[in-house]
Amino acid sequence: MAERNKKTAAPKPGQQQRRAQEQRNAQAEAACRQLVGLLEAMAEEGRLDGQETAAQYLNSTRAYYRRIRNGKVMGPADFAAAADVCASVRRALAALDPSLEFAGLPQADALREALRQGALVIEEMKRIKAGKAG
Repeated sequence: MAERNKKTAAPKPGQQQRRAQEQRNAQAEAACRQLVGLLEAMAEEGRLDGQETAAQYLNSTRAYYRRIRNGKVMGPADFAAAADVCASVRRALAALDPSLEFAGLPQADALREALRQGALVIEEMKRIKAGKAG
C-alpha cells in the first residue's frame, strides 16, 4: 500500500491569539485565587483588625472578585475584573506594609510571589488598554 500524504498541521487563523488569550486568562485566574486566598486568610487571622484602609480594600476586593463569573476568567470582562482584584489586593497589602516585604509573616514568600503574579496581570491589562496586547 502506498502511504498517504500527510497534511502539515498549520495553525488555524486566530488559533495562536486564542491560545495566548486562554493562557493570559488562566494566569489571571490563578493570581486572583492566590491573592484573594492569602488576603482572606490574613483577615481570618485578625491581621487586618484595626487597619481600616486595608479592611476597606478587602471589601473592594471581594466585590471585584464576585464580578468574575464563578471564579473563572473566561473573557475580557472577567480579565478586567481580575486586574481590579489584583490592584485592590495590592492596595490592601500596601496599607498593611508599604514596603511589601511582610517581615515576620509566615506567608511572606507566598505573598511576594502572589503580588508578582498580580503585577503581571495588571501590566497585561495596561497593554490591552493601550491596544498592544499580544
